Amino acid sequence: MNKKIKLQLGTVQETLLLPLIARVKETEFKHPILNDTKSVELYKQLEVNEKKLLRNMTEIGIYGLCYRAYKMDETIRAFLVKNPNGKILDIGSGLDTTYYRCDNGKALWYDLDMPDSMALRKQLLPPPNNRVTYIAKSMFDYSWIDDIGDISNGLLITIPGVLPYFKEADVQAFFTTIAPKLKGAEIMFDVISQMGIFFVDARIKAAGMKNAHLKWGILDPKTISSWSKHIELIRAIKFFDDKQKLKIRFTTRAALRINKLFDMSQLFHFRFK
Repeated sequence: MNKKIKLQLGTVQETLLLPLIARVKETEFKHPILNDTKSVELYKQLEVNEKKLLRNMTEIGIYGLCYRAYKMDETIRAFLVKNPNGKILDIGSGLDTTYYRCDNGKALWYDLDMPDSMALRKQLLPPPNNRVTYIAKSMFDYSWIDDIGDISNGLLITIPGVLPYFKEADVQAFFTTIAPKLKGAEIMFDVISQMGIFFVDARIKAAGMKNAHLKWGILDPKTISSWSKHIELIRAIKFFDDKQKLKIRFTTRAALRINKLFDMSQLFHFRFK
């Protein structure tokens, strides 16, 4: 039996375990929306305190993280239909398995994350072919734009579960820096309201990640488009809007309704012009 790998990650990077274990557990649901067998294969290689991680991972927590991946997958596939030779950049890729669910056999994929997270990714998920490139940098090290290169065939950037960990000023600086440099590119990311921060932060802390705090809450996507003339809103998606026939517990269904009522979690999709 192969020895499992023990994780040594930074405070925020450690949170990459939450979406991974959510995808793993979601495959056990009767009607999974992802059924991510690659994540199951990956998770079996890690030495983690599963009991500690799952102690406060509720059904809605699992479903919420997987719904985010489901909607991003949907957007990536639609983008690749229009731009089959385009590029996909996943910022904060961690142990994400999007490539294995969405690759069309032609696109160029770029995964960007902090050096410690990327070192783990290279160990567990080495690039499967020469169309996949790993970039071990901070998202605020804008030299990654040069690493991406020509985007004339289209570029879609996804940022799952990252931006709420930064202050609004940092997020604004990020957008206003990259938007004029990447005209024509699209970007999709999840956001959370101030009310949502209260609940999600509590869950993260309960999972033992007490130093990983959410900082940025937002409700209105127009706030972001107001930052620059180069940022144009394509759509805002409320979590769970199109998934009403789920086999879920009554308490989870009630939580979904509260989430929708107060716009606690959304996905924003923008274009740079």
